[in-house]
This record gives sequence, C-alpha cells and structure tokens, in this order.
Amino acid sequence: MKKTIKENIFRTYLLDIGFVLFLGLFLVYAKLKLKSLLTVIYAYAPQINAIDPNVDAAGAQNLINNIGNAAGTAYTLLIIIPVIIFLVYVIFQGLNFYYLNKKKLYLVYFSVFSLISYILFILLIFKGFDLVLSLIFLVIAYLTFLSYFKINEKEYINLLKKSYIMIPVFLGYLGLWLISLSMFFMSLLNYSVNENYIFSLILGLLFLFGVSWYRVLIMKRFS
Repeated sequence: MKKTIKENIFRTYLLDIGFVLFLGLFLVYAKLKLKSLLTVIYAYAPQINAIDPNVDAAGAQNLINNIGNAAGTAYTLLIIIPVIIFLVYVIFQGLNFYYLNKKKLYLVYFSVFSLISYILFILLIFKGFDLVLSLIFLVIAYLTFLSYFKINEKEYINLLKKSYIMIPVFLGYLGLWLISLSMFFMSLLNYSVNENYIFSLILGLLFLFGVSWYRVLIMKRFS
C-alpha cells in the first residue's frame, strides 16, 4: 500500500493543484469580465434617460444595439461558465481517478455520472438553499462517488451494500475538499484586501495534499 501511494501521490497532487489553479484563474477572469460588462450596461443608463428617440432615432437605435451586445455577451458568458467548470473538473479529476482505476471507457462513465450531480449542484446554486434539493444532491453525489470506484454494475451494487463503510469515506473526502477550497478562497480574499494570505494558502496546499493522499488510499482499497 505504501509503495502504491508513493508511486501515485506526486502525479495526483499535481493534477489537484492544476484543477484548483485553472478553476481559480477562470473564475477570477469570469468575475472580472461580468463586472466589466455590467459596468458598461449601467454606464448607458444616463444616456437612456437623456435621449429622445423622436428627436434622435439613429442615436437611440445605436444605444439599444450597444446595450443589447453587452447584455448578450454577459448572457453567453453565464452559459459558458458552468460548461467550462465542468470540463475542467472532468479533465483534471477524471484523469486523477482514471490513473488510479485504469478501465476501458472509464472517462466516459466518469463524465456521464458526474454530469448528473453537477446539474443538481447548479440548480442548488441558482435556487438557493433548499433542504430537500440539498439532500437529493448529497445522495446523488454519494452514488456518483461510488461510480468512480466501480463502473461494472454488479461490482457497483456490491460496493453500495457496503455503504456503512463508504458513506464515512465519502464524507471524509468531501470534507477535505471543502476545507482545502475554503482555505484557498480565504487566501484569495486576503490577497484582494492586501492582508496576509500566505498562511491560508499554505494550509490550502496542505489540505489539498491530504485530498490527494486520501484519494490514492481509498481508490487502492475499494476499486
């Protein structure tokens, strides 16, 4: 077991760092882009109030076109953001699990099963806190988590029967990710307000290493 961890931990950790790095940079870019588009749209408000379409029809039409273009770009970006996030997850986390469970068509199964949980996650974000939806999401996320170990139907059902073991394993994995991402988010907030961000960044990297180590351990134990 120790040999297996040593052989896989470095690659796994690099993929996890790549996932967090790409996801973080993309989200920061998306936030800045949306903010700039909203600023452009709000900047047109005084002009909308001041212009009279009966006096300057061409100017009014041009203003409407500019606002429409900015709003259309913002709307398109809102559609693209969830797609990019899912692709980043599939590429980095899919490869992470694939290297530890090399089976035919594994990445296809990983993508399909992950998509179901991801759609519920998006609904949960847009709808806000909903107890029923949150519980449904956790159940589906747990079932998706099991599919990362076993893609064969019979083996999957056998693993599901061991839920008394796998539920704590799932909660441990989820908890490590939440703590790690929280540390990175705190580090980003501290950086944005010129506060010390190094400590929370180091903690984030340490907990991320814990995620990588934990993944290798449980994959070799249950896959």
